[in-house]
Amino acid sequence: MAGMQYFNIQIASQLSGVASATIRAWEKRYSAVVPERADNKHRLYSEKDIEKLALLFRLTEFGQSIGKIAHLGLNELKEIYATLMHRPYDEMQVVTLHHEKVDYEKILSNLLIALYAYKLDIISHELEKTRDLISPRDFCLHILIPLFHEIGNKVERNELSIAQEHTVSAIVSFHTGQLIGRHYQKKLIKQDLILISTPEGELHEIGILASALLCVHYGIPFVYMGPNLPALSLSDAANALKAKVILLGMGHKDETKYLSELSADLKSNTDIWVGGPIEESVKQELVKRKINYFPTIHALDTFLSTY
Repeated sequence: MAGMQYFNIQIASQLSGVASATIRAWEKRYSAVVPERADNKHRLYSEKDIEKLALLFRLTEFGQSIGKIAHLGLNELKEIYATLMHRPYDEMQVVTLHHEKVDYEKILSNLLIALYAYKLDIISHELEKTRDLISPRDFCLHILIPLFHEIGNKVERNELSIAQEHTVSAIVSFHTGQLIGRHYQKKLIKQDLILISTPEGELHEIGILASALLCVHYGIPFVYMGPNLPALSLSDAANALKAKVILLGMGHKDETKYLSELSADLKSNTDIWVGGPIEESVKQELVKRKINYFPTIHALDTFLSTY
């Protein structure tokens, strides 16, 4: 071991961002790394071991199954990373990422300050930087949803205008769309396919963009159909693709008629899921139709994590 630096499991955990218990589990179940042993039998990890652990952790955050990648060599993992991220592998970014805390409150504050001043270039830069730093799930739950919740509150209090809300929505849609496109499933597994949309007349897109990000994170095949889709068009797409699920983002509008039209036109065995702040009468209709309802994006996240 001369000339090579080794670290105990506590240091390896700090450097890689992987918890000590997880390191042990990955060793035992998948032989992800095979550490050296000191005279006292304690584990000793090389710099390459730590790099692999950090890379494995980063890839699992982007939806890769640890059981399918743990046995791969470092170079193979680097290739997967470069393909997913659409940029060359950067060891320093991967190894240092996980012990640098992301200050979400500061990011959100910066975005709102820039929005007040109509500094659109700053908003775009901050979103792009954050998008590439964290997982799709974290971008959804810690940036996208809190940002628009706060913007909605400020619009209600007349602290921000509707024009400002629409402006930031367009920028967020652009960057979120790039993130979705970067990880888009090219080989669609049709029996597990989810179509994501909103009913005709429902133009709000943030909820379904957030849902798509969660599908990206959990590796669930989906087609993002966009908002404002007529029932017949959506059912035609579901029938053609033999979709397993249609996930609809809804607002306060009564969409019982839309659901009836959609269900009537579906020929394949396609389930319907609904998310959003719907009225009580619509909730009762969903219960009758045995349609899964997710009142919040966190509820959908919990469901998809075990889907």
